[in-house]
Amino acid sequence: MNRRITMKRFLYFFVFFLLLTLSLFYWLNNISSRTLQKNLIRSSMNQMDYAESMLNNVFSEASLYGIQYTVEDRVRLYYREKHSLDNYDAQMKKNEINNRISNSLLSIQSVDSIGIFWKKDGDFISTRNDSSLLAVLKDVTSQGWKFVDGKLYYFSLSPIMKPEYQPSDIQYVVGIKLKTEALTDLLSKAVNSDSSRAFFLANKNLLINDKPVDKAIVEKAKLSVAPNYGTIMKFDYYSKKGDYYILSKYLPQINTYLVTYTRVSDFLVPLNHTRQVFFMGIAAIFLIGLIIILIFYRNFYRSVHILNKKFLRVEQGHYNTRITTSANGEFNQLFRSFNHMIAQTQSLFASLKLETALRKTAEFKQLQAQINPHFLYNTLFYIISVARTSPESVERMGKHLAEYYRYMTKLDSSKITFGTELKLAEHYLIIISLCKDLEYDIQLPPELDSFPIMPLIIQPMLENAVQHGIESRIGAHRISVVVEKRENELQIKISDDGKGMDSGVVRFLRDQLDADQAPVGTRGTGLWNVNQRLKNVYGKASGLSFFRNDWGGITITAHLHLNQSEGGNYAIIDRG
Repeated sequence: MNRRITMKRFLYFFVFFLLLTLSLFYWLNNISSRTLQKNLIRSSMNQMDYAESMLNNVFSEASLYGIQYTVEDRVRLYYREKHSLDNYDAQMKKNEINNRISNSLLSIQSVDSIGIFWKKDGDFISTRNDSSLLAVLKDVTSQGWKFVDGKLYYFSLSPIMKPEYQPSDIQYVVGIKLKTEALTDLLSKAVNSDSSRAFFLANKNLLINDKPVDKAIVEKAKLSVAPNYGTIMKFDYYSKKGDYYILSKYLPQINTYLVTYTRVSDFLVPLNHTRQVFFMGIAAIFLIGLIIILIFYRNFYRSVHILNKKFLRVEQGHYNTRITTSANGEFNQLFRSFNHMIAQTQSLFASLKLETALRKTAEFKQLQAQINPHFLYNTLFYIISVARTSPESVERMGKHLAEYYRYMTKLDSSKITFGTELKLAEHYLIIISLCKDLEYDIQLPPELDSFPIMPLIIQPMLENAVQHGIESRIGAHRISVVVEKRENELQIKISDDGKGMDSGVVRFLRDQLDADQAPVGTRGTGLWNVNQRLKNVYGKASGLSFFRNDWGGITITAHLHLNQSEGGNYAIIDRG
């Protein structure tokens, strides 16, 4: 019953996930479509503004030349000077004006020709001998831009007319004929893709374009455009060919509209294709998912449930658990592998527990055998030497020696703490201080007094400080034992004011401690043993380090790493 409920919930979740994915994709697809259209429209408007700015530059340049020649002295005074000169000089004046305007065409790419017409005597000067320009200039009565027979002209009148004037007041007319290419070339600047077209609509009638345009859209534009100064109008057009958006901008200088249109459907094809592929993929995933769920429920779920249950038993410490249920296919082999693995694990834990106990006992006994004889010999020789002269010293020595060995004989590794180890260290230092001049200091934070520690870690370090530090330097007499807690480790620092070591000796000793085998002979064996035990129990981050202290001697620091993931909690490992 529980399995059915679980699978039913899983099926509900699967369907819910598919519906959520569909909804999210539909929402994102719509947002993408709207965003794409907004970006297209914004880009088209930017292109249209750019084309208008370039067109204004063309208009400004052409009109500037027209006004320039209108007010230029050689043109303005030509008619009066002509009647005071002979024919030859008059012709030279005329040629000079013609050369002047002809040279201008070299720097104006957008102008087709320039002409000047004096109305009183019908005199006419033009570049390229453009006779069609004469017929146009004869009928000019106003200044500015104007389309004549499909060509765009700019007319400048002289003298500069007042708001109210008569055609008879016009002395001469300067005409600038613009190249048709100057307009059509700018149409390509107004569009941003191959799916867009642009054209000029002059007086809502004259069409100027560089590429074929849709006639229906042109008719739509004729009915929809309006002279909105400074703004771009947008309207949509829908047909069987696709969906379009049309933009128009009024150009008041030439009383013309710049119109662009873009087929949006061309840009939405990838999105529509992606949408179709996605829906087909969702349908396939749904069918495949249902088949997989059915197969999973019939062939896998029961076996996985059994395996999970058995693993939970193993996690709880029941290493004698086994899978007795038979299964088909791969799970049958997996069950056999599980039973074999657990059997091997159970055997390994038993062997490891026995081996750990034997190793601890042998290691502990070995350390006791290494430390006790050397220390006992020195103490007995001291008692013999002062037995006749100082019975009181013998009594003190005997008392602390008895306490020291009573502690050693009753030593139980499961009850060793910092407090008990430092008590042993104090007995040792008192005995040494009776034999020679020695000052010692032991510092242990109260909260670490009952903290468990491996046995006989501090004692070999103290013996090393006495034998190789204090006894190696005349006048050396100070030893300090400090226990500190630093973040994830405990530190035991033993300092002396003995002989010390240079950097070369420190490196040599460091290499000895890192070696896989103990040093040959007795020198360095105790510290090597301590270093190896620290690493074995507290992890590889633990061990011994050395540095020269302010007394001139050596400080040996034992680092006890407490990170349990590296096997660093001695209380857990050593008491198991």
